[in-house]
Amino acid sequence: MRLFIALPLTKEMEETLGKLIFVLKQKGGQVKWVAPKNIHLTAKFLGEVDESKVPDIKNAIQMVAGKYPKVESSFDKIGGFPDLVRPRVIWAGLTGGVEAVQVIVDDLEEEMFKLGFAREDKRFKPHITLGRVKENYGLGDLVTYIKNYHVEPMTIELAHLVLFKSTLTPGGPIYERLFSAKFM
Repeated sequence: MRLFIALPLTKEMEETLGKLIFVLKQKGGQVKWVAPKNIHLTAKFLGEVDESKVPDIKNAIQMVAGKYPKVESSFDKIGGFPDLVRPRVIWAGLTGGVEAVQVIVDDLEEEMFKLGFAREDKRFKPHITLGRVKENYGLGDLVTYIKNYHVEPMTIELAHLVLFKSTLTPGGPIYERLFSAKFM
């Protein structure tokens, strides 16, 4: 099973970001945009996992979630990784609560390491992936729009850690919630 752990967003935030993606699509470029129903904040990608490990993963998620209160954050910008000169990922950025999310993800990272999963090479940067750039040509209008984009900050409540199963299909990934743990 292909698994990842994420902090899901509210339906309202999925809809808001879905509308933003619709606008960004009109700006051109070779970008594979995320379906609004699949928008989330990834905490840890686990990859292909043997089903026998799932109970231990669920226990670790429950333990981590039980130690922290829900996090109030806000979405207030869009950008690109590694930058907007040659972006590979178009993202929505978070402010407020960033340190709290980083602490939770660091704790989760440690628990997953104890279960045999490799640690991430880079420090976690809370962001919501909106799209993945396939080709770096034809992005001029999109990049200009992103650089000039202004958004009224929108509050996001991060209240759960969720274990997702991801099934890759020609029409895009299908995500299935296997387990959810509420923050205290």
